[in-house]
Amino acid sequence: MIFRALILALLIGVPVINTAAPEVDSLASTSSFYTIRRDLRRCASPMCGGYFVKLVNQSRTRCHNGRYMNECYVASIEWNGQPEPQNDRALVRGSLSTWGDRRPAFGVLQAREVWLPAGVNQASGTYFRVRDRGVRCIAAPCETHHEARLNSSVSRNIAGVDLSSGGATDKAESEANTAMTSPEGIIIAGMHTRVTGPAGRSQMLKASQFYLRAKPGDPASDNQNKPCFKTGCSRQVCSDEEVITTCEYRSEYDCYKTARCERQANGKCGFTDTPELRRCLRRN
Repeated sequence: MIFRALILALLIGVPVINTAAPEVDSLASTSSFYTIRRDLRRCASPMCGGYFVKLVNQSRTRCHNGRYMNECYVASIEWNGQPEPQNDRALVRGSLSTWGDRRPAFGVLQAREVWLPAGVNQASGTYFRVRDRGVRCIAAPCETHHEARLNSSVSRNIAGVDLSSGGATDKAESEANTAMTSPEGIIIAGMHTRVTGPAGRSQMLKASQFYLRAKPGDPASDNQNKPCFKTGCSRQVCSDEEVITTCEYRSEYDCYKTARCERQANGKCGFTDTPELRRCLRRN
């Protein structure tokens, strides 16, 4: 029966399972993907108030100081023109470096890609970059997709993906299916299930969550229209979100009472540098 199906597939020009070895993804194409979470501890910046970052699919992360830890504290994330996500559920691709010449040194994550979750569900399982191979078969299971495990060089072909458990809308699933046909693909967090059929056995990837690449200017992730305001215990910080600081008093904080808190040329909120502000800071 299987032999007859294969002959029929060849006669009508329908491809069968590609039995060639799957392409090998380089580590450079899958590396440097981090989860992020904001630091809500109450102490002075930059010792607190930054982010904790962690490589996905890894139990330990090499921090900016060379130490391996469960997660690394960074004083800030430099978004470098990438859209800043509204919450901690995004994935950020980037590199860790030392922040300025401060002592003690603090880390900073230099972002070069931001991936936003498409659904409301919490991500669980292993993270993969997934692409549609463009292969369709007459007999199941058909290895239609290629997966590459993030932050590793492990990759293989799989018999499709199931996005229905990600808590996303039909529109988001449609966008994901389209994005999987591009060289960049999408990112899926999930687990495998075995599938069997006339063509043998394979694995399908069942998503707990999937992620689409955020582009600069995306309405869902662009912060450029958020108002800047003074925050912190002494209103000594200019930001577009609430910042928690300690309440020790410094004389220079008086200078920020009359300073303009607004979005700067680099797209971030900050106190506008004026002659009056510089003179006040010099006096204090």
